Amino acid sequence: MESRSSSTLQAVSRPGCFFKEEAAGVESAIKRRLSGEELTALVERAFQGQRRLEGFEELKDGWFNSAYALTLDNGMKTVLKLAPGSEEGMLRYERNVMTAEVEVLRLLAAADGIPVPGILYEERGVEGSEWFLMEFVPGDPYNKVKERLKPEERRDIEVELGRVNRRINEIQGKRFGYYAREDSQGDSWPAVFTNMIGGLLADAADQAVALPMDAEEVFALLRERQASLAEVTVPRLVHWDLWDGNVFVKDRRLIAIIDCERALWGDPLMEYYFRSFVENGAFLDGYGKQDFTLAERERMALYDLYIALILHIECRFRQYIDANHIRWAEEHLARTWSGLNKDV
Repeated sequence: MESRSSSTLQAVSRPGCFFKEEAAGVESAIKRRLSGEELTALVERAFQGQRRLEGFEELKDGWFNSAYALTLDNGMKTVLKLAPGSEEGMLRYERNVMTAEVEVLRLLAAADGIPVPGILYEERGVEGSEWFLMEFVPGDPYNKVKERLKPEERRDIEVELGRVNRRINEIQGKRFGYYAREDSQGDSWPAVFTNMIGGLLADAADQAVALPMDAEEVFALLRERQASLAEVTVPRLVHWDLWDGNVFVKDRRLIAIIDCERALWGDPLMEYYFRSFVENGAFLDGYGKQDFTLAERERMALYDLYIALILHIECRFRQYIDANHIRWAEEHLARTWSGLNKDV
């Protein structure tokens, strides 16, 4: 296949945000960017020279992996995702997450009633990074169109999302922990979750990230709620990042979910729509859960802390420059920690 320069490749329509909420000025220092020549070479390798790249568009909203929407010479559209080239700038829990995404997408595709894009090609450990091609999803991220939908249309989508999320959580594993980090998995959820929190606190210490609490205060809280955590005895698949930007809709219906890279075996109450800052009535109707015990509320508060720690600590690791986002993440963690000292 003849190599083509990026200037000869045509742009394609951008399908929308695949990742986190838009924040002007937020750039991640760990993302890799590929030239037209590099993308051409990857397409040639994936399709064994049978397809050529006609156009591409970088999907810039992602803060971790790089992503490109590709158009091939036969009109086919696909999405390429590329992991960072090294572990520098990663939090401990993020190592090996692309392996998790590919394997979890395949696992979900084999289950009933869970719509996900198919994997077309993958490579691991080639040219210093992992990458894969997946099917292009023709709809829009839910967060992009949510405000334009009628209340009843939003409800229908969120009810269906609850049903889909329930099906994900019905998949059982053998041990607790991050999907692609078998070295950190274990048989006890309290022990594994404590180690997950401990990893984040170690990340903060590595980069001298200021926190509104010290590590011993956090571990003391975890010990206090050990009995609540111990109620979780079956490792269940948790997507964990199933926020509105990772839900695709078309014609006012849910058509796919994406971004399984942070999946883990744990407590379903870690899912995004169980967070205290999310309006989730319709989701809970679809999920089939309306009431929560004291132990469940205690665990959900701990999972609020887990995500708040990540959002704050990753600012330093990613070298974000958006002062508004950095301040928001810091204040959100402070509010979350303060709330943990109140009745749940």
